[in-house]
Amino acid sequence: MFDFVGMLGLPLVPCHEFPTEARAAFFSVHALKDPGFGGQLQRFIGVGKPVLLTDGLAARLTNQVDLTAKNVLVLPVEGEPKSLLALSQEVLDRLREPLLRPFETSLRAPSQVGLYLFTDRSWVIENFNDQPVEVELNGRKMALQARGWQKLWK
Repeated sequence: MFDFVGMLGLPLVPCHEFPTEARAAFFSVHALKDPGFGGQLQRFIGVGKPVLLTDGLAARLTNQVDLTAKNVLVLPVEGEPKSLLALSQEVLDRLREPLLRPFETSLRAPSQVGLYLFTDRSWVIENFNDQPVEVELNGRKMALQARGWQKLWK
């Protein structure tokens, strides 16, 4: 699951505890192993931080957590994580925009492009496709070769 989400241009930092201090967060059904998850998620949503949930997790939280807030997005996995790689760039750009905004970052890119952000504002962008792609990172257009990458290291 997490490999596929990472190839949607969403930088991930896996953690074993609820990421209370995170600026944005992604959660899959795995989060339900934490018995306090529902309450923590409700508080996280309540302060307005962007949240991305898998459709499977959202379905299991029905009647437990209010997922109708504007800052809650649901990822259409439909039981098949690999299907995420078929999402259109238009859909991905809409998903990424609110999740990357707290990091003062914007990305317009097709599927199978990974983004790695670092605290000093360095970044790496990687193309997992077998063909070149055009991307726009923070207003900067660039071409990424098939299976290639670019970086800005500070």
